Order: sequence, then C-alpha cells, then structure tokens
Amino acid sequence: MNEVNREKLVGELRSVSGLLGIVFCEEGERGSEPVILLYHVPEELFRQELEQAIRRLGDGGMLIDYNLREIGLVDQAIVECLEGRITVQHVSGHPFGIVNSSYAAEIHYGQILWEAPDHALSALKGKLAMQESYPEKLRQATVTYFMKEASLLLADGRNSALQGDIHFVSASFSHAVSSWVQVIHALNGQFLLGEKGGLKRANQLPIGPKQFRLRVNQIYRYFAANNPSLAYCEIDMLESEMNTLVRPFAGPREG
Repeated sequence: MNEVNREKLVGELRSVSGLLGIVFCEEGERGSEPVILLYHVPEELFRQELEQAIRRLGDGGMLIDYNLREIGLVDQAIVECLEGRITVQHVSGHPFGIVNSSYAAEIHYGQILWEAPDHALSALKGKLAMQESYPEKLRQATVTYFMKEASLLLADGRNSALQGDIHFVSASFSHAVSSWVQVIHALNGQFLLGEKGGLKRANQLPIGPKQFRLRVNQIYRYFAANNPSLAYCEIDMLESEMNTLVRPFAGPREG
C-alpha cells in the first residue's frame, strides 16, 4: 500500500469508535492476497461508524476489502497457540475452516498502519516474538493434530472408495492435503495465513515430500478418471513420506 492511500485510510478510520488498529497483511516473500484487517473491541456504534467511513472512502475513489478482527478473540487464539492448543472453526466460505494459528499468522506478517495509544497490536506482536520465530509448542501441536486428522480422513476415504463414492473420497483427500499443508508449514517454522494458495507455498518449502504439488494434482486426476486404486497407491507413498518427516517432531497421538 502506498503512502497516499495509507494516509487516506488511516485518516478516515482512526476516529471510528472501538477501532484499535489497522493492519495491512500479506504472507512474506511468497505472497498471498493482501488484505486490510481492522482490529476492534465490541462497541455499540462501531459498525455504524465504520460503514459510514468506508462509504466516504468509496465516494473518494478508494475501494477497500477488509476483514474485522475482535482483539479479545485474537489474543485468546494467540495464547492457545503459544500453549500448544489447536482449534478449527468451520466458517462459510472456508472449505477447510479457520485454524486459530491463522490469527497468529496475521499478527506475525501484518504491517501496522495505525494503532490506538494502548498499542494492543504491538503487544500481540511482542507476545509472539518472545517465543522465537515460530513457537515450538505450536509446531508440535500442529504436527500432532493435523497428522491425526489426515490419517482419519484418508482411512474414511479408502472405505468409501471401495463403495464407489468418488465424491466423498475426493473431499476426504482434499481435507487431508490441507492438513498436510498445515504440517509442512509447521515443520518449516512458517506461519500459514489460510488454505488458499497453501499447497503452492508448501511445495516451495525445503521440508516436505518431493514434488508435493505435482503428485497431489495427479491424484485428483486419478479420482477424476474413476481410478481410486492408482490414487491410493500415490496417497500411501505420500502418507509414508509425511510420517517420516514428522517423526522427530510429533508428540504422542491420542486415541
């Protein structure tokens, strides 16, 4: 975001009741779709004043896409991550759901354009920075949680493949891949903002299955050709490689 647009945005929004900070976020050098994040506290007039401010910006020729973040919920998510607790919230428009670590990722990658005098966003950045570049408890929790999730999904998919339910099999595999993407980012000490573009970014990281993206796409082709046997031959090899990669990091699995 250039300086002129930053000044317009901050100048219009900073007086909105309950707004604590404005953040411009994109995911490191690999890039992701940039987004404006508005951090706030619950305030009776917040949404009304915000809508009016956004409308004034639009009338002035500046159209922005933004997401709202309630500061208390973000703080809670970061505490959970630092303590090694993973949660996934199922939200419309997010096929895989929203992992609580994505809120930590937004704080980690985000550029603070403006914040209120209490510096709540800087405090959250500081809380994350105190735990090294990537918190070890978060790494272990991510590996353990999502490896178990992927294993269950692939087992369910295999059972459905025997019954010819390719739709369910493909959906199970898609979610398993998204779980592996979470794991690969954690193994490499990289925060992940969300599922969109995650496979491409995981493929570029040094720790991960060889030709990961190419092989995943080939498996989808096998499913499209109604050939689950070939698909599961490749899936089994990928799962074996993932199990080998995580062995030094994974804690004991539950269940």
